[in-house]
Amino acid sequence: MKIMLKKYCTTKQARIFTALILTGILSVSSGLTLIKNATAATANLPTQTTSEVLKGKIKTNRLPRPVANAVLRDLARRERVSTKELKITDHSRQTWRNGCLELPQPDELCTQVLVPGWRVVVSNNQRTWVYHTNNNGRFLRLAKTQQAPSVNLPASVKNAVLQAASRRLQQPISRLNITQAQQKTWRDGCLELGGIAELCLAALTPGWRVVVGAVEQTLVYHTNQTGSVLRLNEKASENTDGNPIGDSDKVKPVPIPASELPPPLDQNVVFRQISSGGFAGRTYETVLLKDGGLIRVRIGDANDSERSVRRISVQQVEQFQRLLQRYRFSNYKNLSYPAPNGAADYITYTLTSRQGTVQYNDISRNNLPQNLQQVINAWNQINSNPQT
Repeated sequence: MKIMLKKYCTTKQARIFTALILTGILSVSSGLTLIKNATAATANLPTQTTSEVLKGKIKTNRLPRPVANAVLRDLARRERVSTKELKITDHSRQTWRNGCLELPQPDELCTQVLVPGWRVVVSNNQRTWVYHTNNNGRFLRLAKTQQAPSVNLPASVKNAVLQAASRRLQQPISRLNITQAQQKTWRDGCLELGGIAELCLAALTPGWRVVVGAVEQTLVYHTNQTGSVLRLNEKASENTDGNPIGDSDKVKPVPIPASELPPPLDQNVVFRQISSGGFAGRTYETVLLKDGGLIRVRIGDANDSERSVRRISVQQVEQFQRLLQRYRFSNYKNLSYPAPNGAADYITYTLTSRQGTVQYNDISRNNLPQNLQQVINAWNQINSNPQT
């Protein structure tokens, strides 16, 4: 009996031991399966996530079509070329540190706000331009232009063009720069700039298209191969604002007779405007004081009923004074830009600073020199948006 009991126990222990071994093997196998599945899932997850991230990044860094179109259109207008001749060679997302896209103009006040946008590089294989834009391209500024070297331009052509530009602009050659030079083959002996009644030799003429940059204007010349023949392309030449140079020649200034000059400014006055004429025929005087006071009175108003006093900041006064210097208001000293013959009911404006007096009328305002228009625009802004 003891032997049978011992044998039974041994057999039962063996079964239990075998069961435990089998259970362990199954557990290990299941564990390995779970680990394998978990490893596979973990391996697949980063691949999918990385793909999604890359796709999102590519989409985010793609230059929006409205931005590209705005840049190309602006540059085509400036250079007077087709957008097909231009190519965007590089672009990158940027966050500009101010509302001027980090490209402020002299004396410009920029809002201190972060502006998301783009830096866009454009090329025509000869020159490279860099633009700063906002996020949608509605606001953009040209940062810089890298000119193609003009080392191949013959010295005779260079000298002839600079001398012609110097005579036209009444500026020394030292203040002029050749910003672009391209070899051309003109279709006729007039360098494709012949007049309506001019007889031009119908022969191909090799030569150059040369662009001269100055403070006030950009002049474009057509020349022959040596520079002995050259002509100014007035339609392609521009003022600094992009208008054809002929626009500023529509109104010829005449000197203001000494007897018609207004009295000099008082010691505490920075700028003065006298307006007269129009349908009402009334005369108003507006003066800007050093402390920012802006006083407007109707001359001849005995009751002083049309007198107003407003104020701008001293910083704005100083900014306006710098603007007068920047746009060379003194260049128009004691000059008058008369109204067209036969014009009536126009308003005449007489502007006076410490540097002199200039006179113009509302009919001819858009045909004034660009620098003078800048001064007028700044002055009108002061008048329309003063601080109380």
